[in-house]
Amino acid sequence: MEGKEENASAEAAPLKLLGSWASSYTHRVQLALRLKGLEFEYAEEDLANKSDELLRLNPVYKKVPVLVHGGRALPESVIILQYLDDAWPERRPLLPADAFDRALARFWCHFADDKLGPAVGAVFTSTGEEQEAAVRQVHENLALVEAELREGAFKGRRFFGGDEVGLLDVVLGCGSYWLAVFEEVTGVRLVDADAFPLFHAWLRDFEALDEVRETIPAVDRLLEYARGVRHMLLGLAGAGGAGGAGADAPSSTAADAPTASPPPAAATATAADIAVDI
Repeated sequence: MEGKEENASAEAAPLKLLGSWASSYTHRVQLALRLKGLEFEYAEEDLANKSDELLRLNPVYKKVPVLVHGGRALPESVIILQYLDDAWPERRPLLPADAFDRALARFWCHFADDKLGPAVGAVFTSTGEEQEAAVRQVHENLALVEAELREGAFKGRRFFGGDEVGLLDVVLGCGSYWLAVFEEVTGVRLVDADAFPLFHAWLRDFEALDEVRETIPAVDRLLEYARGVRHMLLGLAGAGGAGGAGADAPSSTAADAPTASPPPAAATATAADIAVDI
């Protein structure tokens, strides 16, 4: 009885999320909290001028998101999502009951962050032949996802989680909306409905969910932000090429980001702090 009371007390402890409005990693946690019907306080971070609270709560990576539950801080979006599922297992589970299916969802989450996300980021931060190579890599990665939807572990499912969104839907979906934004900003085609019909249909169904609509910022705002960041990144890359400082230019996108129209002061931040994430 005492153990149950302690668990109930822990679940009732207040939740606070430190994040950035343009960060898809932040959106993952916001969406999971909304899917589970959990109330939380949100604190917007200025990542060109990080708060003392963020630096104290995440001294290792110094990035968002950070979830604070009952005074204890936890960083890294996928870890936070799994924690929410462990702490509130009865509220809209994100992971399946079967151990193998849970492992499979975690594997594809790793794929999204390790292969697909960096490839899309490379499209955004590059031009010319380098960008063409990045586009091919994106298409190769999307083809792998399409194959899983067509004849693999997720065959016949509306969502990766089944009839309802699960962990992989949250991880892959919060970021996939950037594909259309990046297409508009860079002028390249990333998601062709004819080439990836199942992925395209999944993304449309995901974006139609009320909780997703509540979480994802307006497209116009994302476009304005992405144009400003791309202009800054390409300018820094040009300056680096001229001055020999190109090693600090990002090869992929990151969770930290400035406001929609990056101020001049943001140019002094590290490249990771001014790159939009996927």
